[in-house]
Amino acid sequence: MDYERIPDQQSGRSWAKIAAAIVIATLLAVLAVLLLLPGVISINGFLGGDGGITSTFSVNPGNSEPSNSSGSGATLDISYPPNYDILANYSLTIINQDRTTAGLSSVVLSPVPSAQQHADSMLENGYFSHWDTQGYKPYMRYTILNGTGFVEENVAYESTTLPTFISTSSVEAAINSLEWQMVNNDSTCCQNGHRDNILTSFHNRVSIGVAYDSTNVYFVEDFETYLTSLSTPINQGDLVTLSGSTLATINPNSILIFYDSPPQPLTSLQLNTEYYGSYDQGTFLGGIVPPCNGIFSRCLQFAEGITDQATTWQVSGSSIDIQFSLSNFIQRNGDGVYTIYLIQGSQENPEYLTSISIFVTSS
Repeated sequence: MDYERIPDQQSGRSWAKIAAAIVIATLLAVLAVLLLLPGVISINGFLGGDGGITSTFSVNPGNSEPSNSSGSGATLDISYPPNYDILANYSLTIINQDRTTAGLSSVVLSPVPSAQQHADSMLENGYFSHWDTQGYKPYMRYTILNGTGFVEENVAYESTTLPTFISTSSVEAAINSLEWQMVNNDSTCCQNGHRDNILTSFHNRVSIGVAYDSTNVYFVEDFETYLTSLSTPINQGDLVTLSGSTLATINPNSILIFYDSPPQPLTSLQLNTEYYGSYDQGTFLGGIVPPCNGIFSRCLQFAEGITDQATTWQVSGSSIDIQFSLSNFIQRNGDGVYTIYLIQGSQENPEYLTSISIFVTSS
């Protein structure tokens, strides 16, 4: 008698269940490994093409009050021309005209006097540079004068051989010409660095500096992204605290740390030759990421340099409280200036929220 063997359907179903369980377990194991592995932040995405911030520009290559001091121990003197308010408001008007034409919101005048301090220093000491006679870069001066946002600087000047700038209107004409050049004729000299600063959508404040005599006008724009009102002092030793109120919704995801060697005094000759040109952020050291246990989220890690986790990272719709230590960075690099860039957004389109310099000296 012939007969056909009927497969054991129950046995087949059991093997199918076992196979499915193995697949699920494998997937869960892979997922767990991925969660435990650090995510990598590529620093290249946060820098400009040449690593620079901006560049200089030139046409034809009052009362003093002490400033506040910062961790640098420095005090910067500031002088204002008697018609400063008129000139500053005129400058703000034409800046906002350029921004409106580009479809951007207006900026407001900043109370941080960093631009005026630098314009005054250049006129008094006869140089044209982003650095100054104390060796400070723009973000260092900005910090010394209690700036806690992010700053990018434009500097420009116009000079003549005959006395020309002898009235408010003549200085306004020079400012108008310099602003036009920076917006409309900036590509050849400066790769549109000035234009980009003026027309960056993230900027919402500008510190304006105007200093002049009869043959020279120095014009400085320190554009700011100011979205947090932070308490000072920012640091106590190597412990850094970014704490205060937020002026808009922010979602920072990391902090970049850059290093400059201790600033040294510079002569006008050095400033007009060796230090004539664009400035950069210094040397990238690594950065700070939010605390991470690696269980329910991927831990971020910088592709280069040091990666440390913050001890506190709390950001809400109205406040910010981030705390971390610079000790590992200082132990490796020693005395110098450590500048803190709080970042939000993507690597392709990052928004810098701070450029705060911490001055470290062993003495």
